[in-house]
Amino acid sequence: MLLLRYMRTIVVAFDKKLGIGANNDLLWLRDLPADLKHFKEITTGHPIIMGRNTYESIGRPLPNRQNIVISSTLADTAGIDVVSSLDDAYELVHDKDAFVIGGARVYEEAIASADEIIATEVDATFEQATVFFPAIDPVIWQEVSREHHARDERNAYNFDFVRYTRR
Repeated sequence: MLLLRYMRTIVVAFDKKLGIGANNDLLWLRDLPADLKHFKEITTGHPIIMGRNTYESIGRPLPNRQNIVISSTLADTAGIDVVSSLDDAYELVHDKDAFVIGGARVYEEAIASADEIIATEVDATFEQATVFFPAIDPVIWQEVSREHHARDERNAYNFDFVRYTRR
């Protein structure tokens, strides 16, 4: 009998120094709507796994997704499943592709077991960054696609959508 293994994907946006946030928000605030649209397209219909701070920064369960929050202090609330560890989150969605969406501590743990990383690489450096994504080791990760987008009237920065897969 063939056992199917479902994908574990990290979805992240970071600046040139791998900065992902400050003050529990995105560094570029709402100045990259194309990234938010891309995130929605990737994750809609799938389980998303996040830490408590990420959940609180979003402020609500995201629609049309199973919202799983890793927390030792948060209680189950309408629209979210609370678990105590990343392993518990993966167990909860054992038969589905899952998307890890942050924050830093969850990314640090998830990068060891992820199959792919879907990154928005923002062509800017934000000095206020206090939260960072772990380094993407080229010995472990291989870039398989890159789609460049120039800044425009709606998006304040140049950025690339990049997909990495585990070697």
